[in-house]
Amino acid sequence: MDDLRIRPLATHNLLKAYRAASPAPPSESGFGDMLKQSIEKVDEKQKAAETLVQRAISGQEQDLHRVMMAQEEASITFDLLMEVRNKLMDAYQQIMQMQI
Repeated sequence: MDDLRIRPLATHNLLKAYRAASPAPPSESGFGDMLKQSIEKVDEKQKAAETLVQRAISGQEQDLHRVMMAQEEASITFDLLMEVRNKLMDAYQQIMQMQI
């Protein structure tokens, strides 16, 4: 029954594990860097899908399900990128219309 004593929270291993697992502070990269990385990822997905289509046409790729999934994934990521661009353009236009 000696284990029922109340100890300070800092001595618990749970707190130490939480501190070790906590995410690192955000890096200093800005929105532009994040946008550039997103565009590069979309481009990679588009190229990978195109490669799979070419392999399917030439007969090297037999799994058409994989080809269609890659095409859809590339299409969805591109559509998402376009929606982000549209929202950014809308925000820019609203800012430019503000009266100072």
